[in-house]
Amino acid sequence: MGNSESEKELLKQEVQELRSQLETERASREEIEAELSELKQNSAPAATLSEKLTSDAATILSQLRARRKKSKTDLADLQAILEILES
Repeated sequence: MGNSESEKELLKQEVQELRSQLETERASREEIEAELSELKQNSAPAATLSEKLTSDAATILSQLRARRKKSKTDLADLQAILEILES
């Protein structure tokens, strides 16, 4: 009977350790989910800014081509210029 009592005690300790690990994993997961949610919220304005830069660049490119017919500037060049100006 002594062995079964010690086995029970070892199993209880193992269950307690596993519960503790599970709790730690849950806390870590909640932190990661909160951080992911925050990153998703912060990335939305960046996407909007990118869309605005593309729109602005296209408008500026059209105006430039109207004024300077032989301009070699393309949309990518203007987007880069706008990004530099924004930073």
